[in-house]
Amino acid sequence: MLFRVPSYQRGFTLIGFFVACVLVGFTALVVMKLFPLYNESFKVRAALEAISRQPEIAQKTAQEIRTLVMRNFEVSGVDRFSEATLKNVLSVKRDPSGRQRLVRMAYEAPGPLFGNLDAVLKIDESITIAGAATE
Repeated sequence: MLFRVPSYQRGFTLIGFFVACVLVGFTALVVMKLFPLYNESFKVRAALEAISRQPEIAQKTAQEIRTLVMRNFEVSGVDRFSEATLKNVLSVKRDPSGRQRLVRMAYEAPGPLFGNLDAVLKIDESITIAGAATE
């Protein structure tokens, strides 16, 4: 029984395996650090879409809409905002025709990445609400 010895070998070397593990680990770490920011962005979008489906939302004032958004944030676990800070980032404005209102939430969400290096996610979500209420 003769064994053929290949003239070259295939596969990872031990050093190649360690480099691949470091790259996979670094990528996983960055994803784990950035996931909460993107998750918050999805929760903001979901909260705005939830209030757009509320019955009689067109008759609500801007303050009532902010209260509804704040309730959605409390349920979904977005704890970045209070009533006072939400007023600075959430705007409710009429469009030029006066038939619709635009609810827009725009802010920057910083999150720690490594040491004193931060990542900043710019969130700018908006929905339109049919009907115009007096504000």
